[in-house]
Amino acid sequence: MKKLYSCLSVFLLFSFLLLPAAMTEAKSKFKDVPNDFWAKSEIEFLSSKGIIKGFPNGTFQPNQPVKRVQAAIMITRALGLDTSNRPNPGFKDIKNLDKEAYNAIAAVVDEGIFPKGQTFRPHEALSRADMAMALVKAYGLKGTYHKPIIDVSKDLYPYVSALAANGITKIYQDGTFKPNNTVTRAHFSVFFARVLEPSFRVPVNSKENPAKLGEPLVVETDNFLYGRHKYEIELTDVITDGEQAWQMIQDANMFNEEPPVGKKYILAKFRFHLLEFTGKTFSSYDLNSAAFEAVSKNGVVYDIPFVVEPEPRLSANLYKGGEVEGWVAFLVNTNDTPLIVWQREWDDELWFSLN
Repeated sequence: MKKLYSCLSVFLLFSFLLLPAAMTEAKSKFKDVPNDFWAKSEIEFLSSKGIIKGFPNGTFQPNQPVKRVQAAIMITRALGLDTSNRPNPGFKDIKNLDKEAYNAIAAVVDEGIFPKGQTFRPHEALSRADMAMALVKAYGLKGTYHKPIIDVSKDLYPYVSALAANGITKIYQDGTFKPNNTVTRAHFSVFFARVLEPSFRVPVNSKENPAKLGEPLVVETDNFLYGRHKYEIELTDVITDGEQAWQMIQDANMFNEEPPVGKKYILAKFRFHLLEFTGKTFSSYDLNSAAFEAVSKNGVVYDIPFVVEPEPRLSANLYKGGEVEGWVAFLVNTNDTPLIVWQREWDDELWFSLN
C-alpha cells in the first residue's frame, strides 16, 4: 500500500509539472496576442461576441489600423442593426464594396452614427476623432470630463468629454486626446469593450471613485448661470473629530448651535482657483459653501448646517485668476464619515473622500 501511494504521488507531481500553463492560464485565442498582451482580455471579449474577428491564419494583427468600413461593420454587429432596406447613403466611393460592408455603412449612416456626405472613405484608417463621435452617437453616452482637453475642437469636445467621463478613453497627462491619430485594432477593441462592459472602464471621478485629499481636479464647463468657466479645486485638509470641529466652530461664532445628540460637525478645507471665466449673467463667480453637501455611507444627503464657519471661510466673489482656500462645515451622524459632493446634479459634479 505504501508503494502504491508513492507511485501515485510521483505521477501527480509529474502531471503538475507538465501542465502548469493549462491549469493556471487559458491559452490565447490568437497567435499574435500573447497571454501578457495589454489588450488580450478586451480583444477576446469582443471576439467571443462575434463583433471583431481574427484572420484565417489564426492571427489578430492588433497593431493594424482599423478602417472606417470595418468600424461600421463592427458597430452594426454590436448593436444588432437591421441592415435590410436601408436608404442609399449617397456616397460615391462605396459602390464596389461587398454586400455586408455596403449594408453596414447604409445602416450606420441611416442611424446617424456616421455623417452623410459625398464620400465615406471606407478604406481610410479610422481616427480617434471618428471613433469618439461614432461610439458616443451609437450608445448615447452622456457626461462631462472634469479635466482639460486641450487639442480638440469645440464641435468634437462633447464627444471626447463624454468618452472620458465614462472611463472609455484616457486623456493623456499633457491634457491631449490626439484626435488625428489612427486607431489600431487593439485600441478599438479596448474602447469598444469598455462601452459594452463597464468592468473594463478606467476609473473617473464619481461617487464610487471620489478624489482624495491633496488630489487637484481641473474642471471646464458651461452653464446658463455662470457661462463658460474653468477652475481647479482641491481638498486640502479634513477634520472628522467631532469635538475638535465643534471647538473651532464655537470659536468662530459664539451663537453657533451645538450639534444635537447623535450628530457631530466635521470640517473640510478646499482650495478653489478660477482659471478662466466668461460670465453670462454675472461678471464674477460667486463661490460659497452651499455648493458642497455631505452624503452618508447609506447614500442619504445631509441637510446643510446654518453655522458661521471658522476662518478662512470658503466664500468669495472671484474674477479670472482669483484663488481662495477655506473651511466648509457639515453636520453628520456621529458614527459616519461621509463623502462630500460639489455641485451635485450639475455638469461639474465632483466627489471627495474624507479618508
